[in-house]
Amino acid sequence: MDNMIYLSGCRMSGLADNLQVIASNLANANTPGFKGTVCDFKAALAAGSPQEVSETAGGGTALTWPELGSFRLDLSQGPIRRTERQLDFAIRGPAFLVVDTPAGPRYTRKGRAYADPQGELKDGAGNRFTSEGGALRIPAGATRIAVASDGQVSADGRMIGRLKLVDVPKPDAMASEGDATFRNDGPPATPATSSEVIQGAIEESNVNAVREMVTLVCVLRAYEANSQIVRKVDGANGELIKAA
Repeated sequence: MDNMIYLSGCRMSGLADNLQVIASNLANANTPGFKGTVCDFKAALAAGSPQEVSETAGGGTALTWPELGSFRLDLSQGPIRRTERQLDFAIRGPAFLVVDTPAGPRYTRKGRAYADPQGELKDGAGNRFTSEGGALRIPAGATRIAVASDGQVSADGRMIGRLKLVDVPKPDAMASEGDATFRNDGPPATPATSSEVIQGAIEESNVNAVREMVTLVCVLRAYEANSQIVRKVDGANGELIKAA
């Protein structure tokens, strides 16, 4: 009976972590450029199935304990929404924009830029957008900013630089650092080849709020079911102790 308690406890621990992931996804369902996190419980489900029970040398059975599900970023394309703001630019395709942060270069799909007092393009956190030819500065008095599909930026018809667009060879190695920025722990990024910039638009979060709510209900029900198993097995153990 103790095995059942341990198995249910492991499952409840994984479900609790999944609740935190769902809460984060829902909280950022309206954050531009946000990428949701997916929790994979395949290993835990398989470990609890009869097929995963193996025979021991003594002829008995040994349970394969559930393992905590893996977490991965869902880097699928989010919806693109028109804003008509000159310094908004969405990306269609797998590429990322690069921003300079105190911790080094980071990657983002949140293409909402602001010009600081010196005209330099930065994101909402104050990180400078990286360009292929130095800092991107909007000249004083410029009124018409244009961003081409390849990331080339011009002010009043004069080119001032090109946004740096990169592809990440191993997306699974990326880790979220908050505010829709990501760290690349895998192979170095390479120049983008199959993406385009869309000016006057932003990429919305790729989180589907309805789907997350459905998942939330399922996780809560699974947690409650395992909790009931623990309570019933614990009660049965108590009765056995009293009868002994």
